[in-house]
Formats: sequence, C-alpha cells, structure tokens
Amino acid sequence: MNVVYIDTIIFDLQRSGGISVYWYEMIKRLLSDDEIEAHFIVSSAVKDNIFWDKLDLPQDRIIKYDKFLNRYRSVNYVEPRKHVFISSYYRCSKNKNATNITVVHDFTYEYFSKGLRKTVHHWQKMSAIKKSKKVVCISQNTRKDLNKFSKREINSIVAYNGISEAYRIMSDEEKNSALGAFDTQVREIINDGKYVLFVGQRGGYKNWRGAVETFKQLPIEYSMISVGGGEMSEIEKAFLGNDLERHYKLSNLLEEQLCLLYNNAYCLLYLSEYEGFGLPVAEAEQCGCPVMAMNRSSIPEIAQGSELVRLVDKIEPLPLDLKHGESRVKFSWDNTYTEIKKSCIEPYGEN
Repeated sequence: MNVVYIDTIIFDLQRSGGISVYWYEMIKRLLSDDEIEAHFIVSSAVKDNIFWDKLDLPQDRIIKYDKFLNRYRSVNYVEPRKHVFISSYYRCSKNKNATNITVVHDFTYEYFSKGLRKTVHHWQKMSAIKKSKKVVCISQNTRKDLNKFSKREINSIVAYNGISEAYRIMSDEEKNSALGAFDTQVREIINDGKYVLFVGQRGGYKNWRGAVETFKQLPIEYSMISVGGGEMSEIEKAFLGNDLERHYKLSNLLEEQLCLLYNNAYCLLYLSEYEGFGLPVAEAEQCGCPVMAMNRSSIPEIAQGSELVRLVDKIEPLPLDLKHGESRVKFSWDNTYTEIKKSCIEPYGEN
C-alpha cells in the first residue's frame, strides 16, 4: 500500500482558479484509488473555495494543522511509515519518513511581480524545490523555466494539466438546457454566436486590453463576453469606452455554462504573454472553438497540431472567416494522475 499525505493549503488561498482545479481533480482520484492510503493536512480556516465542499474528505484521514503564517510553514505530523508528501502550494514535510514532491505550475511571480511579493514567493518555491526528491511540471515550458530559475538541472517530470470531459461539442439539446442559466439579453447573444470570448484574470500579462483592442476592430454587431476575473474596474470600463454596452462580464459559471460559451463563440481571444499551461486554449479547442492566442511560452506547445488555434506574435485584426472544427481530446486528468502516481508516488510511497 502506498501512503500519501496531501497538503490542502491551496484551498485556503484560492476561491477558484487553475491550481485548486488541479488539486480537486487529483484528490478525487486519490480517494478512489484502492492502492493508495491518502491522508490530508487541513487547516481550521474557513474555506470559500468552490471545490472544497465537493471533496468530502474522510474525517479519519484528516490531520488538522495550524501555525502562524501557515502558508509559509513546513508541516510536521506523526507518521512512522515511509510515505510521500505532496503540497498543493510549496510547503514541505518535516517528517523524517516523508519524501517531498513539489508540483510547479508556472513562474508568473518571477517574470511579472516585483518587490517583497516576488522575493517571498520565489524563496518559498525554491525552498520547496530544493527539499523535493522530484518536481512535477505541467508543461515542457514550465520545466524549462524551472531549470532557468533554479540555475541547474532539476530532477523533474512533465505531467500535463488535464482538461475536464465536460468541455465538449454539445448537442442542440444540451445547448438549450445550458442556455436557461443566462438572462434574456445574454441568451440572445449566445444564440446568435456573434461574440468573442475572454476567460480568466484581466490584469497585466493576461492582456485583456489586447483582447479588447482586437474586439473593437470587429463589426458593430459583434459583442465581447469576459468570464471571471472579479468585478470590472472603472479604469477597465473607461478603456472599453463606447463599446462598453456591447461588453458583458460573467462570473461563477458552471462548467456546462462555460462549455456552451465556447461552443457558440465566434472565437476565444487569449492573448496572454505567459502561461504555465494555458487552460482556456485547451478547453476551447476541446469544444471545437477557434482560438486566437499569442505565440508565447507554453501556448504553442499546448496548441501543437491544432487547426483551430491561430498563433500571433502581435495584436492584429481578427479574421472574419474562422470556422468551428472537430473536438480533439489531448489532455486528461486521468493521464495526469497516472503519470504522477507512476513517477512520484509508487517509487517512494510504498510501506
């Protein structure tokens, strides 16, 4: 039996987001794996993460752990058996029987943050990497950055992010069912299909402004829908200017609703300057949705071989002849879990 301790600290740090999706999917599989004895390090902090209550962790496998500055502290607990410890966000185990494994998603702090915020994050990440037997990267580009910022070759593997099977080409019946969640005005826009889609945070390197500039060049009958990223600021509204009335901000969508948006959108605009993986690009492609994306970091790797993804080196006009295509399932959470189990759990976690 392989013994694994999972540190759930990410659910204290995010309400939603790609890293908490990752650990939600991994923990689901750990709980259903008869070859794994999984235990969970959990703080007593109130969690408003949208995935937390879905996990239903077994109470007899939970270890409560609370310390001052908890997110930065190594974890200590009693476990006399050999086991693997995997933190969801750059913590390590002090237990002498633990083999630490670290998952690295990206290096956005190193590239785009400044001052104390960057220094503290980089220190914690590099400390976890140094103490780990093996490091998991979610793309080859992240692995390249890992070696760059570590200034040495790190013992690492690439286990690509998975994509939920919920993202698919929908039938007309499925589309009609999902439409009911939207108000009348948005429903009409989705039905019409003359809208471009933006998904995720809007600040800085994510280049929402570049997406807006591209959108503004489209004919007046086109709209733009931005999903997630918090409330619109007055500065963002001012940037939209006269086009504010044809821009729609949506939040807290279920997978089925976002899947519908991908299915009916004219295209996804994803002009981010840096991605550890580029989840929306892969989701859109799996839904048969055309994508315009920047030819940066991991995006060419994720989009490799896809006729649906148009890679650009600078902001340019969006062609008006894009077509939806066949769905291509390239990344799965089952594959991610299998690779981590084979490379990081089975060699170190067996009693």
